Amino acid sequence: MRTIVVLASVLALTAGCRSKPKHREPPKGVGSAQMAGSDTRPAPDLVLPRGDGTPPKKTTAPLGKADFEKLAAIKYPGFMAEVRTVGEKVFEVRHKTNDHPRLWAVVTIQNCFDCVPMELDKWKAKEQELKAINLEGLKNTPGIDWELGQVDLHGQPIMYAYQVGAGNGSADAGGTPYMFTNNYAAYYNDGVNQIRVVAASKDDPVAKADLTRVAPKADLEALALSFLDAYTHAWQ
Repeated sequence: MRTIVVLASVLALTAGCRSKPKHREPPKGVGSAQMAGSDTRPAPDLVLPRGDGTPPKKTTAPLGKADFEKLAAIKYPGFMAEVRTVGEKVFEVRHKTNDHPRLWAVVTIQNCFDCVPMELDKWKAKEQELKAINLEGLKNTPGIDWELGQVDLHGQPIMYAYQVGAGNGSADAGGTPYMFTNNYAAYYNDGVNQIRVVAASKDDPVAKADLTRVAPKADLEALALSFLDAYTHAWQ
């Protein structure tokens, strides 16, 4: 079972604390490898990336392909980078662990085309649209927890959408027999460029109660905010 080294915990990360990273033990016996009866050896601790302790850097012009090519070269220890898109107006990369729990941080950076101000009430007005996009085939499945809210990252409001649950999927998903979701999406824009980081648990399907034990919301939040923090200091 991999242990996430949260940078002085999520609360300290969002408050801009610069103290030494602290090791936090995972719950006992809940790693996906253990639940599946695997003999996979424990993975090393995962140290998350970070910026310099200041709020996200504001861009002054739309980012272009040359900027995205530089971002595509970024690597972080403990993660395998899988670059998905390097375009004229959009960049996307998946940072993936290769052991348990399997976690992805999917970073998407684009020029603003419908950037909503970083105010929760304005994002609430788009909640149903976000819910439909994020939940996809599970949008009509009972028992899916959904939350749209705001957190603070070094003084900058960041919007987030958190979802967790499992079920048989909706009819418009083509009758998928079983689907699950355990994702935390963090959103930020400066009116010129926008970034979304989706932290997702990608281990084998398990019951809803086990989803949050294998990858708790606090760990997914820390993962998403850390990559958003790092990339918004590298995108200038």
